[in-house]
Amino acid sequence: MPLTPDPTRTHRIHYEVIVDCYNEEEELMGWYYYMSDNLAFPIDVVVRLALKGGKTELKPAQIVALDPKSEQGNLIRLGISEPGSERVQYISPVDIASMDTSPENAEIINDWLYWHNHEML
Repeated sequence: MPLTPDPTRTHRIHYEVIVDCYNEEEELMGWYYYMSDNLAFPIDVVVRLALKGGKTELKPAQIVALDPKSEQGNLIRLGISEPGSERVQYISPVDIASMDTSPENAEIINDWLYWHNHEML
């Protein structure tokens, strides 16, 4: 099913996140700094974790940080911690199955998912 263009979201991304970016690496850095400046942690989520054999498992978790390596322009990774654990592991935002958060946090993450899905076409 083709993705439906969202002019409002596209405008926000181009004028708030990736403004003045000339290549993919700069766009990823734009996303890193935009998320770093605007996301309020922790964020309650359910994530889809990969298991052996190609299976997945849904787990409750909290997004607690951005991966500092994301700043280097690799890819955006979010640090998650499962309830009762201090261990942080990093996931892609595409691994989020659902989230319970503020409208501002949801908009930022959904903007990234929209941008990511359109960039992959």
